[in-house]
Amino acid sequence: MNKSAAIIGLGVLGSAITEYLLKNDFEIYGFDILPEAMAKFDSFENFSACSSLASLFSKQKNILLCLPTPANLNSVMHAMPSLKDLHKTADSPLLIELSTLPVDAKQDALLLARDKQIRMVDSPVSGNRVVALQGKLSAYLSGNEEDVLAAKPLLEAFCQKVTQVGAFGNGSKMKLIGNILNLVHNSATAEVMVLGMKVGLEPELIHKAISGTFSSSAVFEGRGKLMVENDYAVEGMNFSTPIKDSDYITKLAKDNYVPLPIYQVALQYYLAAMAQGYQDMDAAAVCAVIEKNTNLKR
Repeated sequence: MNKSAAIIGLGVLGSAITEYLLKNDFEIYGFDILPEAMAKFDSFENFSACSSLASLFSKQKNILLCLPTPANLNSVMHAMPSLKDLHKTADSPLLIELSTLPVDAKQDALLLARDKQIRMVDSPVSGNRVVALQGKLSAYLSGNEEDVLAAKPLLEAFCQKVTQVGAFGNGSKMKLIGNILNLVHNSATAEVMVLGMKVGLEPELIHKAISGTFSSSAVFEGRGKLMVENDYAVEGMNFSTPIKDSDYITKLAKDNYVPLPIYQVALQYYLAAMAQGYQDMDAAAVCAVIEKNTNLKR
């Protein structure tokens, strides 16, 4: 595989993916509306900051998109040059959309891409900045079969697991339902840790005893460790992302008449965490919220 790619969006996750690829000998062309986001990579000889989307498209046809909101995606799609403007006769550019956004926002982006004769796949990634820096994200890849096969090698360069999930849009559906488990597991992990501590068990012992058993989960083993350490000031995923995603998940469930009572109850700990000032901490801080609720002092 040609070890070269472009990326639009150098925020928390996009910058981590970029750093991992650069450290693994990729040549990366990057674009962000914030010059300081691109300036972070000045020390990498294999990073080229692009002054415009047109410049980026002229240099690379495999383009990753990592954007925070539907409005950002819509803005970028409208600003992209069309294939005829690029004066290219080879294969059209391929957009690999990594963001967690509503399905209809991805579908609107696909229509705009087609109007510009640009190929596009929907492939949101699962994981946070920490695992992205380790090349351990997971991707839910969906779209036209030919485009999916073209996108997969690049995704495999920074993801530990890439699952093909069918037609365009299925990737976003899969990511949203997976996020339900992530949030519920995290809140349940916090309840387990606090109840165990309230009845006199040491947090280290709780984590050691349950990890690796049938009752455990990747969330329990990862975020549970942060709960044991009682230290949430890490470069993981803060509360802004799951709170944002909750709107998308709730709408998806409402549009399809699917009740999600367990998810909605678990979400209340996240809202409480925001109210208690933990918004910039890792989401494992729901444990601290429950400790306050139960008057537990370590």
